[in-house]
Amino acid sequence: MDMNTIELFIAHLQNPVIFPGLFLFDIHSYIRTLRPYNIRRVTAYNLFKKQITEEGHLINMTDRKVICLSTNKVWRSLTPAQRNVFVIYARQVRFIIGH
Repeated sequence: MDMNTIELFIAHLQNPVIFPGLFLFDIHSYIRTLRPYNIRRVTAYNLFKKQITEEGHLINMTDRKVICLSTNKVWRSLTPAQRNVFVIYARQVRFIIGH
């Protein structure tokens, strides 16, 4: 892993075709795959990271370190309104599962 790999992955994520898709989240599908021990980890950041991870797998990017570092950089670059999308998703998931 090098910084070039991270920057290339971030550039891919910020592509105008890819980036809007990161905000489309299927709450009910996520809940069906949620393990009981992960219920406490339903946070906006973790939902966003799940989206980044899934996008990474689509282009065969499976290096966890690259995914984590890229997620951090992209998350910090989001506007408050963009982050709020995932805050709302997290609240909805927690409400549905009873937390």
